[in-house]
Amino acid sequence: MIGVFTKNTLITFVTRVLTAVFGIIITIIIARALGAEGQGIYSLAVLLPNTLFTFALFGINTSTIFYIGKKKYSPPEIFGNNIFFTLFFSLLSVLVGLVIIYFFGGKIFPGVEKSYLFLALSVLPFNIFFILISSVLLGLQKIKKYNFIAFFQSFLYLSLIAALVLALRLGIGAAILVQTISYLLASLVLFFVAKKESGGMVLKLNKGYVKDATSYGLKNYLSWVLYFLHYRINMFLINIFLNPIAVGVYFIAVRLAESIWLISQSVTTVLFPKVSSENNEKNLKEFTPLVFRNVLFVTFFVAFLLFVLSHWLIVFFYSNEFLGSVLPLQILLFGTPLIAGWQVLANDIGGRGKPMINTYISGFSVILNITANIFLIPKLGITGAALATDISYSALFLITIFVYAKISQNKIKEIILPRQIDYRFYKSFLLSFKNFKKIRVNEK
Repeated sequence: MIGVFTKNTLITFVTRVLTAVFGIIITIIIARALGAEGQGIYSLAVLLPNTLFTFALFGINTSTIFYIGKKKYSPPEIFGNNIFFTLFFSLLSVLVGLVIIYFFGGKIFPGVEKSYLFLALSVLPFNIFFILISSVLLGLQKIKKYNFIAFFQSFLYLSLIAALVLALRLGIGAAILVQTISYLLASLVLFFVAKKESGGMVLKLNKGYVKDATSYGLKNYLSWVLYFLHYRINMFLINIFLNPIAVGVYFIAVRLAESIWLISQSVTTVLFPKVSSENNEKNLKEFTPLVFRNVLFVTFFVAFLLFVLSHWLIVFFYSNEFLGSVLPLQILLFGTPLIAGWQVLANDIGGRGKPMINTYISGFSVILNITANIFLIPKLGITGAALATDISYSALFLITIFVYAKISQNKIKEIILPRQIDYRFYKSFLLSFKNFKKIRVNEK
């Protein structure tokens, strides 16, 4: 099991590293070209479709992976029904977005022109399609194909940002629009790849799948929504209590801090389909703690390096205009590694068919996060937002460890402390990396 895990994770990790680098380069281009205020306005504008997207999915993406893994419905059936879900969710979310902008735009997004918000809505249908159909590839465990398309979309996004925003200086509107174009082109490629891997597409509504997918998805849905709110609600609150400039400065700190999640996200991309299809309880009991320990260790090590280099990185890449990002970044680096560990355990719990547990824990953490933000932002500004985030991340992490220990029948020390199997894991990982390099050389 370890060998399979490291091979898939290695491929995913390499892709995540590249896309994370692309993402950081994009923030550098936008920050340099638009300044702190322009960065803040852009971040708030794209936050609207990202929020609607999160609310619109109803957890169908996780249902897709779960039911393909359980083999209850055929891949062509799931593929075809996810097309229907895409159409319905796209129409619903765009309509809700138009209502929000028209009636509440000035109150929720003070300082952001409505034209930018309207433009940002255009990405929604393609983003929804991209997630629901790529979930089919994940359910089939076609990790290489999934990674290729994710990389393709990120590469397109970076190329268009560089051409339109950096070279032609077309401004905030262009920066928003290129996200839509990149998802549109990537979705076209995704459609044909997913259709081939699924063995076709059945465009007939399957009431059984719709009912099951919605039922299971709703259990994950609240957890997913709460998770999103957990790490983005302070952007809204900073803009309400402060201004778009503060949002732009804080966003850079958040973006850099969250870059360390590429490790845990690479792992959980592979972990959830594995747990969903795994029937051996002994494998699960050993596998997830192994992943958890090592993800946490590596993530804290990377966070330490980023902490030491934070001042230099921000000044060098983003300029002195974003110097205010340094302290919030350093504070966030105490909490963001904990979420990397939480992601591993939460995906195990969800893969066992117990997603509501994640929802309850996340709900408590979000309430704590909002309360702390409302109290600390007026007093400490964006530094207070970073402290509030660390407080809620710590609570989420600690509660999840205790809950996971009870579910998996593992002792706390078995989950956290290094064991002999860890050394076998690193040996297997290094061998997989060595073989991966050989394969790449032979392919060339």
